[in-house]
Amino acid sequence: MPEFADSSRARAESPAERHSRWTWIHETAAMTGWNFTALEGRLVADDPPWDFDTMCLEAWDDASTVLDMGTGGGERLIALVKRFRGRHPGTAPDLSIVATEGWAPNVPVAAAALEPFGIEVSDYDSGDGEPLPWPDASFDVVMNRHESYDIAEVARVLSPGGLFLTQQVDGTEAIEFRNWFGGEPEHPEIQLEPCVDAVEEQGLRVEAARRWQGTMRFTDVEAVIEYLAYVPWDVPDFVVGDHLGGLERLAAERRPIEVTQKRFLIAAIKE
Repeated sequence: MPEFADSSRARAESPAERHSRWTWIHETAAMTGWNFTALEGRLVADDPPWDFDTMCLEAWDDASTVLDMGTGGGERLIALVKRFRGRHPGTAPDLSIVATEGWAPNVPVAAAALEPFGIEVSDYDSGDGEPLPWPDASFDVVMNRHESYDIAEVARVLSPGGLFLTQQVDGTEAIEFRNWFGGEPEHPEIQLEPCVDAVEEQGLRVEAARRWQGTMRFTDVEAVIEYLAYVPWDVPDFVVGDHLGGLERLAAERRPIEVTQKRFLIAAIKE
């Protein structure tokens, strides 16, 4: 874990200069794909006790068709494909993989990154109410990491015996942000129990349902500001100028700034 060192720069700045710099950080933060490397060393996040990627790979071993929902920029899916090939030296089993991405700027990024692997990317956001662009019973595995989904559509495209595997961010996580900056969680309904109920209502048999709580640690307030630019749904409509008092208090504490993480896992089979 990196040292969370204090910065002396803030003491050398006037409040107006500091606030201007904070605003610039928030307004200029940009992420390509789903990549937090800009915060490397400044954000340390605990990991759940389960290994979601390994669970996906194990499911691939018995599959012929796979859907990755919310592939981001394709980074994680590429890593999985490479690991899968490494698990099967020589000729890997014949596996057809497709992906969706719901954030428009990421779609061409993912499409370009995944094209060399023969993986097509469809522009799809479950919140639009449109069906997934595949026929019934198309996939042996549907995997979904931190992406919204319409469980009725997931159940429709799963083949009999197919596996739905999802890791979700609990909609009530990071309560500290709202304590500091106000507001309400954008999707408080995203929690384990109602999601399990919805899965079972679609006729899927839940094989695993687990929850976990951990911590994210930010080195300084600037890392928090940049993170909120990347993940705006944690504090909807966050503007630096509206929260200078709270930001100054966080900066003055000169310690790791800790925020609660919450994750849950569901694995379900279509009978």
